[in-house]
Amino acid sequence: MMLVNAIVVFIIVSMLFLLEFILALRCLFSARNVRFNLCAKYEQIGAKIILGLFRMFHGFKISVRNPEKLEIPLRCLVISNHQSLLDIIVLISFLGIKRKPRFVAKRELQYGIPFVSFTLRKGGHCLIKREGAPLDAMREVSKMAKICAQMGACPVIFPEGTRSRNGHVGEFHTAGVRKLLESGGKLPVAAIALEGGWRVANAMDFLKRFGKVPYIVEIVKVYEPPRSKYDIENMLIDARHLIEERIEELRTQ
Repeated sequence: MMLVNAIVVFIIVSMLFLLEFILALRCLFSARNVRFNLCAKYEQIGAKIILGLFRMFHGFKISVRNPEKLEIPLRCLVISNHQSLLDIIVLISFLGIKRKPRFVAKRELQYGIPFVSFTLRKGGHCLIKREGAPLDAMREVSKMAKICAQMGACPVIFPEGTRSRNGHVGEFHTAGVRKLLESGGKLPVAAIALEGGWRVANAMDFLKRFGKVPYIVEIVKVYEPPRSKYDIENMLIDARHLIEERIEELRTQ
């Protein structure tokens, strides 16, 4: 199994290098709005390739659950718990090309990952230093929010600020969410629970366990646009509670 997983990883990395090369050529002399849409399009292609190979070799499936029959608006802010780098790929595929999801991510990801790092740098995403000055981080978040508003894209943020190593939902921080809503217009907020990624978050666990671990995406709640700082704080408290509750229920099923 580890050998098969290693081969799959090699194939994926090779294809991502090729995608990056093609995208880089197309972006070379493109205007910002064209580059933005190209990256959004190629991100969908990359996500389909990765998830398609996972399904082919492992029967990997993403279980999408929506017990309340909620509809995610085409323009909204998406918040979610964060367990692994795979979360970004899954959300890109789940949210689809029409929403053009743009992520708040750590700056360390801007280099080192074929194709992914390129699109994070060139595609209108927000890259912030983990230990950087808060004001600088908020400027970058505000910049992304304005770009998303101009391009009709959905900003996505993980309010925990980092991946959970044990799958437990951490504290939801308000600053980034508040800045996205202040700078990007009054947006509804979609809360999504992700479960399964933490079990394959590092390389060895991925090689050993991948394909054996279910990956679940559940739409927990869609909130009306918050009107104040107080509304945002209460919304995040409620969203965290609901996400944590659903994840605990999923683990007992």
